[in-house]
Amino acid sequence: LFAKVMFKKGILLHIVLIFSAAASFTGCTQNKHVKDTSDILIEMEVSRFEQDLFSCKSVEQLKLLPKKYPDFYDIYVTNILGGMVKGINSTPDDVSVELYRYIAHRDMDSLYKITQEKFGNFEPYREELQEASKYIALYFPEDTIKKVTTFISTFQYGSVYLQGQKEFGVGIDMYLGADFEVYQIINPENFPAYRVRKFEPYRIVPNCVQTYVDSKLEEFNGTTFMDQAIYEGKRLYLLDLLLPDAEDSLKINYTAQQQAWVIEQESNMWSYLIEKEVIFNSNKNEFQKHYFNDGPFTTPFGNESAPRTGAWLGWQIVRAYMDKHPNITIYQLLADKNNQAIFQKSGYRP
Repeated sequence: LFAKVMFKKGILLHIVLIFSAAASFTGCTQNKHVKDTSDILIEMEVSRFEQDLFSCKSVEQLKLLPKKYPDFYDIYVTNILGGMVKGINSTPDDVSVELYRYIAHRDMDSLYKITQEKFGNFEPYREELQEASKYIALYFPEDTIKKVTTFISTFQYGSVYLQGQKEFGVGIDMYLGADFEVYQIINPENFPAYRVRKFEPYRIVPNCVQTYVDSKLEEFNGTTFMDQAIYEGKRLYLLDLLLPDAEDSLKINYTAQQQAWVIEQESNMWSYLIEKEVIFNSNKNEFQKHYFNDGPFTTPFGNESAPRTGAWLGWQIVRAYMDKHPNITIYQLLADKNNQAIFQKSGYRP
């Protein structure tokens, strides 16, 4: 489940109850969205906040962290860890004491060591984020992202986008692999098996880019199935632009089998939605639950189906629309709220 929460300082948090995928950045290099970014000069800087935090040997040492991380420290203790270390009336000294207790706990010390075994070398992800940031700068010159901060969230957040500071954050404890035993014993309502098997390192870059994409779209306020399909389609089309080398299954977070299913069943899905008069259904609770919310499958289409098929169909509509109207800019697409017109002008008929 992608969820975005706006906090002070223009912070966009992206919770990593991720949808899923079993693909990698091995898409076809002939993709029309692949561009030459060699002239875009961005050097991605990595700050290892969790290393600086867990290396503190006293409360006094810990009190120095806000000077090194003047923005991120407050975000971390207030929004990421929140009530674990900071109460309503907590003073900065109170927070320092509680945060030191937090890192001194044997379970947290163990988790920290595991994350360092897995992500002691963050260079491969830095390079991929750097390339993604070049594409962001290509399409959105107002946004130059040059920094990523790693942290431990205690299984709260997998990626964070600091909108005001224009930097990414990665909760590395959310990418320890589906076989990480702690995931198996966390509350199954928040960590069902179909989500846990997707907590893999290859999700780091697409999750970060998704947080950025979320910052470019206003909150969904449509009323019909088609409104939400187009909204989700715009999000996914942005990933086409910003992650052009990625497989489609990675962008929408499908397994290879789920991706094959939607391709094979595209016309059948569409016929069903037309027959059942779903595409202009205004019962938001009903169409969101069945066609857009995360899950192991799309209920009306059976247990073998892919989840979030409404989003996938919306993606195909937006792609068709942009193919038919190549002069439409990405800014114009995002600003256009006439979803019915986008659908009609797309000519989408699978």
